Amino acid sequence: GKRATPPYLHHELTEAVKAADSFWTLEDGELHIQMTKLHKGRPWVSLFKGHGMLDPAAEEAEKARLMKERFAEEHPGFDFSGAEFNGAAPDPSKFMGGIGHN
Repeated sequence: GKRATPPYLHHELTEAVKAADSFWTLEDGELHIQMTKLHKGRPWVSLFKGHGMLDPAAEEAEKARLMKERFAEEHPGFDFSGAEFNGAAPDPSKFMGGIGHN
């Protein structure tokens, strides 16, 4: 926060971030925070520990989105946007050995 005032946000994150790749901007009086995950492909169920969690359907949708993103990165030129999973989407950070890079 500003000098002599408490921090605006002072909460523990549920996952680690890459501080060097994270930033904030102030646009039209609105604060925008961009955080880059340290562990690529791992879904976050909540931003801050102890705060609202994703419901199971939203968590499953996020895993499916991350899995499609992983497939697209590993297979450039293929379009996975319309792909669907039969049942629960696998964890993209662990599926078939996990993601080979962060």
